[in-house]
Amino acid sequence: MMTVYDVIERPVITEKALSANGQRRYVFIVHPKANKVQIRQAVQALFTQPDGNAVTVTDVNTMLSKGKLKRFRAFGRISAGRSSDTKKAVVTLAPGQSITIFEGV
Repeated sequence: MMTVYDVIERPVITEKALSANGQRRYVFIVHPKANKVQIRQAVQALFTQPDGNAVTVTDVNTMLSKGKLKRFRAFGRISAGRSSDTKKAVVTLAPGQSITIFEGV
């Protein structure tokens, strides 16, 4: 059984992700086996509005990102490695709601 802290690993803080905050969309890296229902429940359980009420999630979109192939030199040889695959979730909130950890970033 996954807890809400296992489902949502971390928020995505990039220019593209932060520009979507004005449209009430927030991007998170989530557990690869988490489904949309688990992601919705985890966001509603973890985040509250400034007035103390829980946020209402209206939509969850997920995407799988394959890890990039990295090449590096080590000990006179060229080695290849791969960064890990990730799963992202774009969460849309109800009108008039926001997540406070993204404010002012």
